[in-house]
Amino acid sequence: MANTSSAQKAMRQAERRALRNQAARSSVRTYAKKATIVVAGGGEDAATVVRDAVRALDKAAQKGIIHRNAAARRKARLMSQLHKLTVAAAAPREERPATKAPSRRASAKAGGAKSTTTRRTTTTRKPSTRAKA
Repeated sequence: MANTSSAQKAMRQAERRALRNQAARSSVRTYAKKATIVVAGGGEDAATVVRDAVRALDKAAQKGIIHRNAAARRKARLMSQLHKLTVAAAAPREERPATKAPSRRASAKAGGAKSTTTRRTTTTRKPSTRAKA
C-alpha cells in the first residue's frame, strides 16, 4: 500500500489508465478477429472490415496502448491476407508447364572453354603522419 498521498493518487490514476487500456486493447482484438474471419471466409466487404481494423490498430499504437511495431506487424498480416484474397479473386492464373532452366555447370561444360574472373585487390594507404616541410 502506498504511504504518501501522492503515491496513492498515482495508484488511482494507474488503475484508471489500466482499465481504459484494457478496454481499448479488447476492441482492437475484436476488430482484428472480425477482419480475419471475414477475409478467411472471402466476404465481399473484407476491404472495409480490414480498413476498420487497421484504423483501430493505428489509434491504439498512437495512444501507446500497444507497441507501434506490434501494430505494424498485425496490420501487415491483415493486409497480406486481404491481398491474397483480392489477387486470387481478381485474376485466376492459367497453369503453364514448368520448364527447367539449364544449370550453369552443364552450360559451361557444353561450351568447352571455361571463363575465369580474377579479383583484383586494392589497398589503401594511411595518410602520412609526418608534417611536410
